[in-house]
Order: sequence, then C-alpha cells, then structure tokens
Amino acid sequence: MVITYAGGYCFKVSSGDTMLAINPPSQTSEMKVSKFGADVVFISANHKDWDGEETASHGGKEPFVLRGPGAYEIGDVAVEGYPTEGAVGGEIENFKNTIYSVQFDGMHIVLLGALSNAKLPQSARANLDDVDIIFVPIGADTLDAKGSHDLVTTLEPRLVIPYQVGKGDDIKEFLKTAGSTAVKPVEKLTLRAKDLQGNEGEIALLK
Repeated sequence: MVITYAGGYCFKVSSGDTMLAINPPSQTSEMKVSKFGADVVFISANHKDWDGEETASHGGKEPFVLRGPGAYEIGDVAVEGYPTEGAVGGEIENFKNTIYSVQFDGMHIVLLGALSNAKLPQSARANLDDVDIIFVPIGADTLDAKGSHDLVTTLEPRLVIPYQVGKGDDIKEFLKTAGSTAVKPVEKLTLRAKDLQGNEGEIALLK
C-alpha cells in the first residue's frame, strides 16, 4: 500500500490497480489539487473543500463515490460509514460529517473527515477496534491537539496520520502533546500489514 498527500485535505491510498481518494476538494475550492483518476472516492462533508468527485474523475476513471453513512463493498474494498458531528466552513453541523471504517489491502483504515467532537457515537466506537491506520483532522473547528490526541489514544491505532484543517500550526501542538516532536514530513508511505504489527500510535506526516 502506498499513501500520498494530494493537497487540501486529500490523500491517495493505492494498492495494485486500485486507488482510493480521500476528500478531494472541488474544482471551485481555493484548495487546488491536480486532477487524477481514482476507483473509490470518500466524501466526508458536503463542502467544496471536501467534496470534489470531479477532481478524482480523470483519465477515463468513473469512481464509486461514497457520500454518507452505510455499508459498502466495492471490489476488494469493504466500508462502513458512520454519521458524526462535523465542522465545515467555520460552522458546526450535527451529523453532517461521515467517518469511514475501511478494510483494504489487509489493513483497517479509519477516515475521520471533518470530525469536530472527540467523543464518538457508540454506533461508530463499537466498530473501530484493531485499527491499523487513522487519518485525523486537527485545527479550525475540527479537533484540537488535545482532543485528537485523546481520541487516538482511546482507539489505539498502529499508525496516525494527522492533517491540518484551516490555517495555523496545530499539528505542531499535537506532536508536542504526543511527545513526537522529532517526526518529519515525508512524501509518501509504503506499507504492508506486517510492517505495522507491534506499532502503538506511531505518527507519520505527509507533505
């Protein structure tokens, strides 16, 4: 599995011929991401900075787009989506965010989207065990450094990938809270499930 940062709040996760796109921005967003082709697109919030299906529909690709709660199976990708409180465009909107629990390439990946409350609904929390990789928002009206750290400590993922929401340098505070100030950004992560065995809350930054 290869994970790269595309820009904005968007990440690409690929394995073999399958690519997942996480929250690509719309072409009308001020966040500019070059168009690319994905097989599955995860949309956590209905906002131009998070909802850009067209950005990930390129080169003849017509991706399967997930826009909310539910159970999905797309080829070798199994997904559960859960409604949560979210913060989008400076407004707190109850149940306007979706977090996704994804089984892909032998790993359990959790996408928190624009989550604004570190206390997850029981429907979600009960199904977020044995997490390999978690993508965590930090800043603006999403989680603050302490809230994000408390949440990942509770979920006990093997690998944490934080991303900055809005302007600021909240990730630096998160790293300080986690005692991981020495972590440096990398351009991509190449992972296998066995590589993560034994990890406890390791943090990776992508640039």
